[in-house]
Amino acid sequence: MGAIFYLYRRIFVNRVKMALKKPITYIYLLFVLLYAVMIPFSLQVMLEEYGMDSPSWMAAVLTAFAFWVIPGNLIAYAKRKGLIYRKSDVHFLFSSPVTPKKILLYAHLKNLGIQTVLNLAVAVLGALLFHVGWLQVTVYFVFSILVENLLEGGIMLLLYGAEWKSPKVRQMVVKGAYALVAMFVAVGIYFYITQGLSLASVLNFLNSDLVQMVPVAGWYIAVLHLIFTGPTAVNLAGTAAYFIFLAAVLWAAFRMRCTGAYFEDAMKFADDYEEVLVSRRQGRTDKRLGKRTRYGTARVTYKGTGAKALFYRQLLEYRKSRFFIFDLNTGAALIAGVLIAYLYLAEGGMGELTPFMIPGVSAYVIFIFTTLSGKWAKEIASPYTYLIPDTAFRKLWYATAIQHIQALINGLLLTLPGAVVMGMSPLTAALCVVFYVVLSANKLYALAVAEALTGNILGRVGRQLFQLFIQGIVIGFAFLGAFVGFLAGGLNLAYFLMIVFLTLATVLFMLAAALNFYKLETA
Repeated sequence: MGAIFYLYRRIFVNRVKMALKKPITYIYLLFVLLYAVMIPFSLQVMLEEYGMDSPSWMAAVLTAFAFWVIPGNLIAYAKRKGLIYRKSDVHFLFSSPVTPKKILLYAHLKNLGIQTVLNLAVAVLGALLFHVGWLQVTVYFVFSILVENLLEGGIMLLLYGAEWKSPKVRQMVVKGAYALVAMFVAVGIYFYITQGLSLASVLNFLNSDLVQMVPVAGWYIAVLHLIFTGPTAVNLAGTAAYFIFLAAVLWAAFRMRCTGAYFEDAMKFADDYEEVLVSRRQGRTDKRLGKRTRYGTARVTYKGTGAKALFYRQLLEYRKSRFFIFDLNTGAALIAGVLIAYLYLAEGGMGELTPFMIPGVSAYVIFIFTTLSGKWAKEIASPYTYLIPDTAFRKLWYATAIQHIQALINGLLLTLPGAVVMGMSPLTAALCVVFYVVLSANKLYALAVAEALTGNILGRVGRQLFQLFIQGIVIGFAFLGAFVGFLAGGLNLAYFLMIVFLTLATVLFMLAAALNFYKLETA
């Protein structure tokens, strides 16, 4: 085990040394410090306003996370996809005289540093925001670092390293994890039917005895409630079941036979992980771990000359894709549009916020959630793009044209549900859609400007932060123009001025990006 700890320690020390040599590290630390100061104060105001600053809500929040984390880990370990091995790990560890069990524990220990920081943050926030006693949060921190990791490590060894003769055993574990989710959903539906939808009913659901009686995940939740809300018959029984289960898992993991049959799956997962990292660096989010991208057959008729070939080539690739140009961003836009309509009907209107509800949600979805995935980044990086006999501006335009079409569809999905229930005029709804398209284009070209200005000085994340900064300034001026327009001429003038401000900024960003593209061509 000493070799494992040595490797873990050296990797950690080397990463720290490399990070300290990069200027961007200190910028990241500054952002972390700002968030560490600002977020607790803003959360405290919100929690106090809604009466959520209590230990019971602390237990409820952690319960909600348990719904997602525990079944997900069980499924990932059963499918041998829950541990991340880099190619260096594969070449160094798998051929070394280290037992397969210890190699599994090494991969699990790589997450221990992040877990420690996150659990420490949860403990401090629990004491400051939810008024949990320091003794309670200390007990939670020790439990989460020691006991919880012992159980997760044992389950990981059993599911990832076990060499069962029949693959049906793994399938049963996966089905069992989905059954846990189904139990939680059934309890949630019961509370919704009996108590309706409100903060009180959500709290009652998350703190209910029924949730704590669900096997494995519910027993963990029972321990949380014992720590934060005090002993009851149900959480004491659940805690006892949790520790009995822990002892059984550790005994079984210790006695389990493991000869390294998982090496092949781990190597395949390492290759997939490296490919996904490369695709993420290129701005693409279509590739998933362990899943091959399937393509169909399609044909397009090329029309026009020059840079138009970029548009038709992308169109051909999208037509071969399973969902055409639709992706997670499309789903997010549809969900946001339905939520706007539902909240408007449920609350009987949004009061003074109603006129700018749709543009505000559009800005939030694009600014926070929408990724710049697509094939345009690959086009810009491809050598053949520079050989096309056309202007840099037309190349940039046709390389990003499908992104604008996708933004138009997403804007319609986000706008139409709310526009219908709010009784918007066709002109106002059309302006909302145009606002979404222009803002999406602004984000796309703002990233290109950030790449031109920062280069490799700030790194990939630094470029994204700089892009968010300059786009945030543009959005601020756009909403200021909307406010002036609303006071001067009403809602439509407000929307029009927003679009004008954004269009001017987007054109400037696009010209700057095209100029940088031209410099790359002539360099």
